[in-house]
Amino acid sequence: MRKPVPQKAIEWKDAQIIKHARSGRPSRVPSQYQAGHFSWEKYLKETGAAAAPSSCFKQSLTPPVNEFKVGMKLEAQDPRNTTSTCIATVVGLTGSRLRLRLDGSDNKNDFWRLVDSSEIQPIGSCEKNGGMLQPPLGFRLNASSWPMFLLKTLNGAEMAPARIFHKQEPPAPEQNSFQVGMKLEAVDRKNPHFICPATVGALRGVEVLVTFDGWRGAFDYYCRYDSRDIFPVGWCTLTGDNLQPPGTKGLDLSSAPPPASLWHSGNQSRIKHLGKSFLQKSG
Repeated sequence: MRKPVPQKAIEWKDAQIIKHARSGRPSRVPSQYQAGHFSWEKYLKETGAAAAPSSCFKQSLTPPVNEFKVGMKLEAQDPRNTTSTCIATVVGLTGSRLRLRLDGSDNKNDFWRLVDSSEIQPIGSCEKNGGMLQPPLGFRLNASSWPMFLLKTLNGAEMAPARIFHKQEPPAPEQNSFQVGMKLEAVDRKNPHFICPATVGALRGVEVLVTFDGWRGAFDYYCRYDSRDIFPVGWCTLTGDNLQPPGTKGLDLSSAPPPASLWHSGNQSRIKHLGKSFLQKSG
C-alpha cells in the first residue's frame, strides 16, 4: 500500500484574511486552503467539528490497491442502464478509483468506480454467469453491428487480469449512523474527478445530505449512507488522491473575480457553474 503523504501544517494565524467581495478587491483564500496545503487536523480544530467515524462508511479501513493500467478492458455495469453489462476501457486512474469509458460510447459519459466495486468484473464474467454483453445506452453504431464491433474491440486488447480485481465490496454499515455536522470527504458528482471536504448537512431516513465546505448549495446532493462516493476524513491522504481545498463561502461572483488559488486547484468548471447560477438568478 502506498504510504500516506505527509501534509505540512499551516497555522491559521499566518493565513491571509478573506476579504469580502463587495469591497471591490479580489477575495483571497487562506493559504491553508490552497491545493497541497490543506490540513484536516488544523481544519477540524479551527471549525470545532468532528470527523465522521470510519464505521459510518461502506469503505475499507485500508483503501484497496489499484493495479489497473490505462487501456485495460473489463466488464462494467452501464450506469445509465443498470440491467446491462458492457465492455469498458480504463481511461484514467486516481488513488483507488478508475475512470471508465464504455466501448461504443463517447467521453461525455465517462464514469468513476472504486477498484473494489462489484459493478466491474474481468472480461468473460458475464458469459460465465449466463448473461450477454450489451451495447451501451446511446451506442453510436447500428445495433445490428454490435457483435462485429465487440469482436473487433476485444481482438488483441489488453484485458485486465482477474487477479487485480477485488473479490467483494466492504460490508455496509448496519444503519445510518451519521450525525449533522460531521465532516467527511466526498466525490463532487458534477465534477466526479474531484474529492472535496464536506459536511453532513441533514439526514433523511437512509439518506445523507452532502454539503461541500465553502461552496454554495449548487453542488450539494443527497445519497444513501452506504454510498461509495463518500469517504472518512484522511482517505485521500491514504490513497494519494489530491483532496481539493474548500471554497470561499462569501464569494460574490457579481462583484469580484474568483481567487487565483481556486483556478490553480482545478476548480474552473465549478466557478463557471456558479457564475451561470448567479446570472440565472439575477436575470
